[in-house]
Amino acid sequence: MKVRDVYEKNSGFVDKVLETDSIEKVIEVMAENKSTRTVFVVDAKMNLLGVITIREIFGQIFNKMKPEILKIFNKKKDLKAGDIMKVVISVSLDDDLDNAFRAAIVSNLQDLPVCEKGKIVGELDCFELLDGLIAKDKNYFKK
Repeated sequence: MKVRDVYEKNSGFVDKVLETDSIEKVIEVMAENKSTRTVFVVDAKMNLLGVITIREIFGQIFNKMKPEILKIFNKKKDLKAGDIMKVVISVSLDDDLDNAFRAAIVSNLQDLPVCEKGKIVGELDCFELLDGLIAKDKNYFKK
């Protein structure tokens, strides 16, 4: 089974920001869709550069909440999406679902970027991935 088989059935959108967008913009994009856990960071040509998960956002908020006396976090007023994103593995529509599962584990992501020729075309979320794995081998889960 291929990523395309699951992706085309369920995926219809992808939340993305430019690497130069502010952290506030990233939070706005995440807040628009209550199921968003991952925002994909792209350049002006929509090439995937990395991802920002809710964990990175919570980390930034936590760091800003620390007392100034500790001087652990130096506030950056112009922090951009590119400053906190992490680089990840993406999959294509023609990749095997097993490879997508491995990429999600290695990247520690619940929402895996789907790219064609480096450009983001969608996401494969953890529920779509699980549905695909179950459909692929129903006997595996009957043991």
